[in-house]
Amino acid sequence: MSDYSRDIYILGAVRTLRSFSFGYVAFLLPLYLKYVGFSYEMIGLYTLIATLSSAVLTLASGWLGDLYSRRKALAIMSLLPAGTYAIVLSTRSYAALMASAAFGLTMSPIGGGSGGGPVAPLQTAMVASRVGPEARTRVYSYLMMAAIASALAGSAFSGAIMRASGGYYLELFAVALLITVATSALVLLVSEEPDRAHRPTSAVPRRSAKNIGKVSLAGLFGSLGLGMVMSLLPVYFRELGASDFQVSLIYDASYAAAAAGALIAPLAEKAMGPVRSILVLRGLGSLLLAAIPFSRPLALAGAIYAIRTGLYQAALPIRQNVSMELYEPSERSRGLSITGVFRRLPYGAAAAAGSVLFQVGAFVAVFSAAAGISVLDPVLYYAFFSYFDRGGKAFKARAEE
Repeated sequence: MSDYSRDIYILGAVRTLRSFSFGYVAFLLPLYLKYVGFSYEMIGLYTLIATLSSAVLTLASGWLGDLYSRRKALAIMSLLPAGTYAIVLSTRSYAALMASAAFGLTMSPIGGGSGGGPVAPLQTAMVASRVGPEARTRVYSYLMMAAIASALAGSAFSGAIMRASGGYYLELFAVALLITVATSALVLLVSEEPDRAHRPTSAVPRRSAKNIGKVSLAGLFGSLGLGMVMSLLPVYFRELGASDFQVSLIYDASYAAAAAGALIAPLAEKAMGPVRSILVLRGLGSLLLAAIPFSRPLALAGAIYAIRTGLYQAALPIRQNVSMELYEPSERSRGLSITGVFRRLPYGAAAAAGSVLFQVGAFVAVFSAAAGISVLDPVLYYAFFSYFDRGGKAFKARAEE
């Protein structure tokens, strides 16, 4: 690790704290919207608005980070979910709740595919500025494991509140609001210097443009498929007879599986090669979606969801490291923000389309379509970048040609 290891710990703390609240908000928000009277279509529309807003914010975060300050941009973007929580805590107005989607909280759980919000491009690039390529997959894996452990703790915490409370858990949104404000302040302790060393000379990321386009195309299909089902899965589990507490247990299991996936990521990368491991892990994680509507009882459906989450997430640290070598250091935030937009926009559109199929009970059709479309992401990624596995240390020079 570099001399900036203190920054890595701070960034890890920020991500870990945020993950505590996101560990339950991902499933609690759609359940809450359903509770106050939103239909499937309205929840799908909410997800569409949130992902459109998140796309705009993600694009802004990349440009602000590269051209102005990654630290200050991260502090601003970290604070945005507080707007959603404040509205949820203050009103049940349909119009106000729908407007809260403008803050970009996409209800995407671990393994959702919408790209991690506008903070993700900044965090990933800031870690890359402080850690060499030979250690990045391992560091990304450690950060991911800490975040998942925190998400699991948050989900368990929410489960305890659910069991003790007969209401609809507004206190959980209050906790999320406090955490959001605290993490935004914590970001300001990170140093600026490593990112200043890579200030761009052009507003447009030119040298990385080709690779950005390829990653964006692959990611588009992944989020188009996953968007059809992920935001509505909590409500689907309710349709199978799950209580809110049982839904939280399913998400606990998925977080635990994702933590196991983070552990195996460096091993998979070493055994299969980075890009081939992405193909295998994300391919299996996508295809397993097709089995969910055929799975009874509820425990089996929950187990399949957890396993596919673990497989899908195992590829994330590997993919982050590959992306950092695909993009010029001065263009990393913008490259990640552009590819993030190509994940968020189809995710939101697919959520709106998928909600119609959910409303009419076409569960086999929507899960099968989600699996078939999302698997194109790792397939295309392998087609574009399989030379990384063959090129080894020569990869970066070849990628920049």
